[in-house]
Amino acid sequence: MPQEQPLISVIVPVYKVEAYLDPCVESIINQTYRNLEIILVDDGSPDRCPEMCDAWAAKDLRIKVVHKKNGGASDARNAGLDVFLGDYVTFIDADDLVASDMVEVLFKGCVDNGADVSMCALQNFSENAPCLDGRNSSAEKILSGEFVCTQFFCCYGPNPVSKLFKRSAVNGSRFILGRKMGEDAAFTYPILYAQERICFVQRSMYFYRSNPSSATGTYSLNQLDELKTLQEMLSFYEEKNEGKIYNAMVLEYFARIVAHEHKIEKNLVGDIQNLQLLAEQKKQLAHKKNFSMKTRMLLTFGLLFPDVFRVLFFRRQTRLKKEIRGV
Repeated sequence: MPQEQPLISVIVPVYKVEAYLDPCVESIINQTYRNLEIILVDDGSPDRCPEMCDAWAAKDLRIKVVHKKNGGASDARNAGLDVFLGDYVTFIDADDLVASDMVEVLFKGCVDNGADVSMCALQNFSENAPCLDGRNSSAEKILSGEFVCTQFFCCYGPNPVSKLFKRSAVNGSRFILGRKMGEDAAFTYPILYAQERICFVQRSMYFYRSNPSSATGTYSLNQLDELKTLQEMLSFYEEKNEGKIYNAMVLEYFARIVAHEHKIEKNLVGDIQNLQLLAEQKKQLAHKKNFSMKTRMLLTFGLLFPDVFRVLFFRRQTRLKKEIRGV
């Protein structure tokens, strides 16, 4: 594509990904959309990543490197947001891969549909399950911000990756520091809520590396941090008087509390204190008076039959995600 095309910034937080960094950067520099600013943020990585980043910058003038003390992925992304110059910005994690035309397709989705945000489906992959880029299924859907927020987890809403944001849509947004889980969602949901039109490309163009030893691959109490984000989302939509989204988030919040109870009982036998805290959160939520009768009935059912509620809720989400993707 010609250089007069808008500059698109790609922010890549880098930490202890020595084995995966080169393939990731290669998938970025080989994008069909050429007018890129690629920002590799070395988050104080203790391995060879810092020198690998510098080596890439010497090879490709579009690459800039930010070296900083370790502060976590959110702090690294914020460091990229501090310096990016693009008209648009996207985020890619340094152990993941992207289709060679992802940026071009997402940019075209914004321009052709008058949208400030575009997004695509994600696909998990591992050494035993390679990426499958369905190039023949690039159908688009135009979704409202209300719909995306109502079906937040079915629309890949929490992830800042797999999305292209116009600079004006980001509008000074920052990632929350010190939160182990849910920090991504805290960044994305206010941006998505503000959009009248979001272009959703049904094709998988972002490939998320499955790592059993990662924060999401094993269970730890740090994952309870996501409940803080859900609490903030509830308050946000309540203040905005967004009843439809609020009711959907009430059920999401309740289901995730139940899911954490299940995981704690399975993985952390004897953690009575956190189970009691989660039980109290469920009761407090169920006793709120500002949601619909349907939501109240579902919560009552969930209190009586939590495991059945959990299975049915997440099974429904899996089905909705497939419908949104058109598969």
